[in-house]
Amino acid sequence: MFYLSNAANAILESAREGLVRRLGTPQGASEFGYRFQSLVEGALRLRPGWADLYGNPAAGQPDCYFGEYGFEIKCREQSPVRLDDNTWAAMLNYQFPRVVAMLAVSPPYPVFVIDLHGLAPQPVRLDRGAKFDMDLEQFLKPMLTELIEAVGAAGLSAVERADVIQRIKMCVDSIEPVEVPERE
Repeated sequence: MFYLSNAANAILESAREGLVRRLGTPQGASEFGYRFQSLVEGALRLRPGWADLYGNPAAGQPDCYFGEYGFEIKCREQSPVRLDDNTWAAMLNYQFPRVVAMLAVSPPYPVFVIDLHGLAPQPVRLDRGAKFDMDLEQFLKPMLTELIEAVGAAGLSAVERADVIQRIKMCVDSIEPVEVPERE
């Protein structure tokens, strides 16, 4: 599990609230999840040698795949994440089946990369009892953060950008100053 930067969280929160406000709760939440899926796919394509990752949005399972890796990407407001029977069946075709999930209750949003290999079809828990893919988490944290910051900042309206700046300031204001010893 990892957390994105304060700026990335502020952008995501502003985007989520804006989509829900414009589209209503179920549609806005669904659109937010779809956009998160696109961002994760973009970040995975930045992994060396993975530029040919295949995105499979709304067409079936898995959401994207590359070689022996199959990915189901979820954005949920609660844990555990339920995967339907078709998803579990599709994920069995991959040596490295993974769920990339963001728990979107309130920022900072935790992001999980769960290894499904060897698990029985059941709801996937997003907690410390899960089997994490630490290598992919270490790769995704900076890539996903930078991608959200780059894409999100450019795609915001003036009002949304002001909201993001205010959220970042609130995060920065809550950080305690650290004393740095002088060099001799």
